Amino acid sequence: MLPIGIFSKFSNVTTKTLRYYDEIGLLKPVYINDENGYRYYKAEQLVTVLLIKKLKLYGFSLEEISKTLINSGDNTLFLLYMRKKQEEMRKKLKDYTAILASLDKDIQNLERGINIMAYLDDIQVNLVETQPKNIIFIREKINVSDYGKYLGKLYETIMAEKYKITGVPLSIFHDREFNPENYDIEIAVPVEEETEKTRELSGGLCATALFKGPYSELTSVYTKLNQWIENEGYKIINAPYELYLTNPGTTAPENYMTEIYCPVEKIT
Repeated sequence: MLPIGIFSKFSNVTTKTLRYYDEIGLLKPVYINDENGYRYYKAEQLVTVLLIKKLKLYGFSLEEISKTLINSGDNTLFLLYMRKKQEEMRKKLKDYTAILASLDKDIQNLERGINIMAYLDDIQVNLVETQPKNIIFIREKINVSDYGKYLGKLYETIMAEKYKITGVPLSIFHDREFNPENYDIEIAVPVEEETEKTRELSGGLCATALFKGPYSELTSVYTKLNQWIENEGYKIINAPYELYLTNPGTTAPENYMTEIYCPVEKIT
């Protein structure tokens, strides 16, 4: 057996971390001396440490690693865990690629003496009279990360019941404050048929803006819209909504096209 100090040296993991792993049940020593509390490990447990390090490198939390180690002998289940983490990392890579592109653009503008927030001047706001839309919808309090799952369910219903789609998908935001884990969102698609699963999205006067870029930057559009609404003497009277003109599955984030509509009326 290896005493904790030697085990720490060979595994390149601090004794403090090893004691913590013991406390949470992630990696327990095979023997603890009753007199001095000294911990001892088997040489085979160095392999477990290597696996823990590998999983941490892949972005697994300690809780996830613990669950994975319990089922490490089940190759099918272990493969499932790894593929799930692979998808998470691919999404993060996609997000970071978009962030890096935005950072590069801001640095280039600053080098040319352009204010970092000058891009707001390029967002054009228009006042339009919209027409009513007949929509099939799902309205739920959802975690925003699950948006795609709910949109997929909606399209399954559309395909199964043979609705005729008449426009691009949209989201209507009903909450007065942003809570990404429990957000009141109505996910909808315009359709021709009027059934018990559809409703009318009212038309009317709206301040609107078209934005090209990742969804993470849509707050810039809302900033410009609210500035325009306030400066022009209007007020928002109903839930804002977004129309998604491009398919994120086949379009790079920097080329996403989104229209934002804020129903408004003139302040009298």
